[in-house]
Amino acid sequence: MIKKTLQYQLVFALVALCCLQACKDDSILTEPLPVADQTYTESFDNYQTAYDKGWRAINKSTPVGRKWFDATETPNYGSLNYLATYYPEWNQAQFSLDPAQFANVAYPNRIWEPAFASQQATNGYVATSIASSSVINTGFASFDISNWLVSPQTMIQNGDKIIFYTYCKGLSRLQLWVNPTNSLNVGLDLNNTGDFSVKLLDINPTYARKETNPANAFPVAWTRFEAEIQGLKSPVTGRFGFRYFMQNQTPVAPTSADPANYVVAVYNAIHQSVIGIDEVTFKSVR
Repeated sequence: MIKKTLQYQLVFALVALCCLQACKDDSILTEPLPVADQTYTESFDNYQTAYDKGWRAINKSTPVGRKWFDATETPNYGSLNYLATYYPEWNQAQFSLDPAQFANVAYPNRIWEPAFASQQATNGYVATSIASSSVINTGFASFDISNWLVSPQTMIQNGDKIIFYTYCKGLSRLQLWVNPTNSLNVGLDLNNTGDFSVKLLDINPTYARKETNPANAFPVAWTRFEAEIQGLKSPVTGRFGFRYFMQNQTPVAPTSADPANYVVAVYNAIHQSVIGIDEVTFKSVR
């Protein structure tokens, strides 16, 4: 009788233990760990340094452009013959000229805008232009630009913010996308965005011009923009990307009557389209 009583007590204890285990709150085991602070700022004072951190420029324009070298100061044996480069992808901006030091500037309308903020020099920002594609008439009735500047891989979650400054003196459009898969797939052409599936911003989607619609046109001076990430199911290791997006642009057509002015027109058109990005901050939600 005592033996059976002990057996019953043992069974009861086991059942009670199982019940206690089943009732225990183990949600802490299934909740995701909090994301460590990912906050950083990229000033683009040196594009190579940004590249080494993981920033990438990817040009999917049609057709893809080429480098243009612009001698913006009249050759003078007593002073520097200043040369600016317009790259077909996002790259370092060019130095702005000080008229007091460069008295022989031939084209003052092609002086680059100084950086919004820089610890090194006036060209401390990243820039591109319509040189992303073919700006001259080479058999194409129009050209399209889809030129990406993609961030390093970053742990991203809803509530994180992306803050940046941008400007363009002419017609421009800029989008901000998030890629939750951590790839560099921006799509094959301007008709898709690859793995960049979450659109946060679209600045000047209607291609408003400052001359006719300044309220909706792209800002001509450095302007702050901020976007908050939403739409993710959970924190992910992903990337965000800026897309310089221009559709159905008309090339600068050469004329046999005045080829010299054609060259001037090309460089003026390219420079007028320069778009800059500076002081990009990724700010983790608290």
